[in-house]
Order: sequence, then C-alpha cells, then structure tokens
Amino acid sequence: MKCLLPAIFCFSILISNVIGQTQIRKQFGTMTTAKLSSIPDFVLPAIYKDRTAHPLPAVVNHETDAGAKTFCPPLNWCIDGWSCANAAGVSFCYDYAVQTYANTPSSGNSPLYTYNYTYHFLNSANQAEGGDGWMFVEAFDILKQTGCPTSTDFGGFDGAVDDANAWMTGYDKYYKAMKIRVDEYYKIDMSSASADELVKQIVYDYADGSANGAMVCFQANSESMPTSQISGRKTLTSLGGGGGHALTITGYDNSFQGGSWLCQAHWGTGDYWCPYSLLRSGTAWNNNPAGNKYAMFCRVKKNYSPKFTFKVNLTHNQRNNICIMTGVASSPTATTPTKTKDYQGAFNYGGGSLPMCGTGKSSTIEIGLDLTDFQADVSSGQGTFFLTVISKGGTGQVNTLALEDYTGTTVKEIPCSVTNKAISGTITLAVPWTGTISTSIDAKQTLETHPNNGLQATIGQGSHSILFNFPAAGVRNARLTIRSVLGQNVYSKSINQFSGTTAFESWNMKDNLGQSVANGTYIVSVDVRNLSGTIKQYVTKVFVRN
Repeated sequence: MKCLLPAIFCFSILISNVIGQTQIRKQFGTMTTAKLSSIPDFVLPAIYKDRTAHPLPAVVNHETDAGAKTFCPPLNWCIDGWSCANAAGVSFCYDYAVQTYANTPSSGNSPLYTYNYTYHFLNSANQAEGGDGWMFVEAFDILKQTGCPTSTDFGGFDGAVDDANAWMTGYDKYYKAMKIRVDEYYKIDMSSASADELVKQIVYDYADGSANGAMVCFQANSESMPTSQISGRKTLTSLGGGGGHALTITGYDNSFQGGSWLCQAHWGTGDYWCPYSLLRSGTAWNNNPAGNKYAMFCRVKKNYSPKFTFKVNLTHNQRNNICIMTGVASSPTATTPTKTKDYQGAFNYGGGSLPMCGTGKSSTIEIGLDLTDFQADVSSGQGTFFLTVISKGGTGQVNTLALEDYTGTTVKEIPCSVTNKAISGTITLAVPWTGTISTSIDAKQTLETHPNNGLQATIGQGSHSILFNFPAAGVRNARLTIRSVLGQNVYSKSINQFSGTTAFESWNMKDNLGQSVANGTYIVSVDVRNLSGTIKQYVTKVFVRN
C-alpha cells in the first residue's frame, strides 16, 4: 500500500524537561538496586523438574563436544584494556547464542562479533575506563536495542579498529545488526548451591530443549587468582582478593573437584576450572550491591525483522556531548512524541570528545536506529516518528533523516522535509507516516521427543491461530498447556472430546486472560491420559511473531 505523507514537517523544539536518558555507570560504578531488580531472574521451567525425562549430563563442554564446538567462538585471544565484561557478554555469550541459532559455524582466530562495538560506546575513548565490573549489563542493554555488527562490518575484531574509539558508519551495517537483537538477559543468584542446577540447564540446552546450550558470564575478584594443576587441569583454588574481572562459563564437570565450571578468562591463557563452591564464596564477587552474587546469560530474538527504522546522517565534532533518542505519537499531525526511547549506552554522551567516527576519522556518521518497538503505537495505520538530539556542547547538524518502512512487500523510504538542521540544545525532527501493518505468525516444528515427537504445529486456517495435532487413539482426556521459555503458564485448556486416531486443538496466541502474547518462543505440551490411565506427554515449541 502506498504510504501517504501529509503536509507536515520537522520541528525544532525544547523538550529537555520531559525527555530523560539512561544514565550510564562509570568505571567502578556499583549496580543500583533498582537496575538489578529490573533484570529478570531465571526460573527453571516446570518441565525440567522431571529429571527422569530430562536428565542433566554429568559433563558438558562447548569447547569440545560434538556440535557445540562448531559454534564455540575461537579461544585464547586476549582482550585489550579493561574490556573483559564486554568480551564475556558480547564475544562469548551473545556470539555463541547467535551462531547456534543462525547455524553459523565459527571460523578464524577471533569471534564473529566484536566486543569493541559496545565497549567503544561506554569507555570514553580510554581503554582503561568503562570495561570493568558489571559492564556486561550495559553491553547487553545496548545489544537489546541495536544488536551487534560482525567484526567484518565493524572494521575488525580488535586493535584494527583504533583500539578504544572507532564507531561504525553505514546504515546497511546497522540494519544487519538490528536483525539479531538480544531479546532478554537474565540473572542467576549463585550464592546458593541450588543455582548450580539452573546454570547447568542453561549451559546444556538453554532450558528450552535446544540442541546446544548457552554460555554464562560472571564478574569476580581477580587480583592474583591462585591456580594449581590438578589432573592436568588449570584449577582456581580461590578467587582474588580485589580487582574485577569477567569470565565466561563454557561448560561443567560434576566429577572434577566436587563439581567445577569450565571458564574462559579472556587473557589468552586457556581454560580455567572453577569449583562450584568458589562462586558461593563471599570473597568471589566484585562491584555488587548488598553482596549479591549473580551470573548472567542472554537470549536473542529469533526470526526478527525490523518493521520501522530511521536512517540518520549527522555531523558533530564532540560525540560525547550529544544523546540521540527516538519517539512516536499515534497522530500523523503530532508535533511532539508521546513515547520516547534512547538506545541505552549507544549514542548516549559517550565515546570521548572526538569526531563521530573516532580519532582521525570523519565527523559525519550514518547510523540506523530500530523503531519497531513503537509498532503498536501506530497500529491504527497512522502516526509520527521522531528523532531527538540533545546537545551539551560542540557543533554539528542533522544532515538528513529518513524513515525506512519495511511493513509492505517493498521497502519505502520517507524522507524528513528538513535537512541540515543545526544541533543546539534539544532539537526534534518528525516524519509522519500512514500505511498498513500486516500481522504474520510463524509456527515452528522444532520438536523435542518426550517420549516421542507426536505433537505437530501448523498455521491455523482463518483467523490467526496455531493448530496442534497429536495421536488420539484410545485417549480418554488431554490437556493443552503453553508456557514461556522461563516456565510461566501462559495458556491452558482441557480437551475432552476425541474421535479417530488424531486430535486437533488450536491456540489464538492469547493468554488465559485473553490478552495477545508477546513475540517469542513458547513451549507447548499436551498431557494425554489413555483409557487405561497411562499418561503421555507430547512437547513442541512454536515461535509467535506479531
């Protein structure tokens, strides 16, 4: 459908009193309790309470296990500066999550995704600032908003990109990155032995039946960490008494030293084995509020494709003096946004007092910003998207701005009518939009056998729904249950009428309260009781995209 562009235009107004930006922690900054509380705790899905049906293996090693090692990032490379947390979060946890999901084998001498993309937004153009402590939280926050470019798109994995300060330019590169945004990241309190089971499940199969599990990062005191060679394995006998370092769990072995995690330290020094008990130690952790001891991992959006983006070309001589935000209003004649967002640590008063692209590089940069989170606000088929730039100093201008509309069969570019807008104080540019947003739903048949793969999922007929069918010969009753990947019950329904050898039931992608569910992966199970009272459970996974 043709997108109509009403006769309005871009405005410059002062709204600094109503727009707020995410505050980025500086070096050695302690995580606030409010921020920590906002990170969801990982909860083991109820299905895994049956360890007879879902046993955990005694040993998992992503570095050597068949299949897993195909996607394991190359090891033994050494971080630059104090960037360990970004290295753990981006080039191990995120890298491995993306490559296993995308079925992209690792190759070369370094990971496919570079930690310098996030680190350069956060470190004030100084290798010794911004990379310590909890900074994998800031890295995950950026990845939730922008995704991450490959090392090739970014310009190199490590020192080839000016060590501390290069920022990427090129809309197409940002667009590719935003297709693999982090969906969510989770925390696990390691202070109790019960946390070991949670981490093992995540490492083994992502706690959703995946063929390969996840990598998990944690932050610990690291000064003079003592090691000992035990049975040919470099083993941590305790953690350090100070400092801060992020490590990545890449496997575990229940029989070694009473149970140990396999870790990468990102120092180019190989594997470290860390006994489970060390991560319950009160002296093990760094920069945590109230003595909390958390490990974290992330999930990436699957089958995600942006619907709306901004292509922004701007010039500025002091990038640490500007913050870039976006907004939306549901009216095509609106002059101010009713909802705003920033991109966390990205383009948020960071990167040092340098030109936009870094030391000795251009002051002009072209970036892409994902606006798809605003899709519900224009679901009526009209609205206005906004770009806001807040300046604390320096000089520059927004050269051009365009809305990229991917909601139809072809991409539509809608330019802002104002160009070369000087950046001073707070400026806001607007692009009105009208059109039609189609809704699509994916049902995937990634099946888990429990005890066999008899549950099938297909797109339902007529209204948007997912249709399930399962063997029904001799069935007396059954119950359909749909849960999130974290185990929360989303929808359940008793099934009591059966005929023939196959039964059918549909789900309209709404929860028990009748509300449409969020995009994502859901675990579907049908518990079947036959005439003799025997119970079978059939399980599959479906991906819902609105």
